[in-house]
Amino acid sequence: MPPPRAVIFDLDDTLFDDAGCTLAGLNALAVQYPALAALSQADLFARHAALLAALEGEVYAGRLSVEACRVRRLGQLLESVGVAGADAGAAARTYHAAGRAHYRALPGALELVQALHARGLRLAVLTNYPGGVQTAKLDACGLSPYLHASVTTTDAPPKPDPASYHAACRALGVRPEQAVMVGDHWHNDVVGAAKAGLIAVWYNPTGRLAPGEVPHTLLHGFLPLDAALHALT
Repeated sequence: MPPPRAVIFDLDDTLFDDAGCTLAGLNALAVQYPALAALSQADLFARHAALLAALEGEVYAGRLSVEACRVRRLGQLLESVGVAGADAGAAARTYHAAGRAHYRALPGALELVQALHARGLRLAVLTNYPGGVQTAKLDACGLSPYLHASVTTTDAPPKPDPASYHAACRALGVRPEQAVMVGDHWHNDVVGAAKAGLIAVWYNPTGRLAPGEVPHTLLHGFLPLDAALHALT
């Protein structure tokens, strides 16, 4: 198999510490609301994730803005723990400010992207969230200068729709079989990418059990850098 010409990355929890931002936001709210503080971190995170999953389709479809989604789900989160009449807008602002203060790349992510760029590979981010939010993350982490394209739900259907991966390939000027897709989400970044004809690399730093056979490569981290470069190129 010839070496790939392009590498396409998922963003949240692959290059960018989205889980850390979420926890920072939730912990800021827990300071204000004892009912949230009474939950374990795992329970608090899981409740928030379930509410986000229930609403994100409305964001993808353009029926709900990112900001409105944030207000609604945090209002629902507070209601779920018995907090009545809370100012969901204020809660959303607290959550967002704390999360923004935590914006950072995951260990080795920036170094890996820089090294791939230096080797002449075409690079893109393919992410299941609208463009404005994701661009701010890329800029804050110093990733933007090394990317040739960023494909979001503003530009294409969300993963695992094959059209999303193919849109990223077109943006990079490569065929699907010439591109590697790297991401942490089993269905969106591994199974979906492989079905769309890309080389799928599962980023799995926590050692989760694979729900099925890994189509191509498993990557536990981006450091040491030489090992990650070998896996991707």
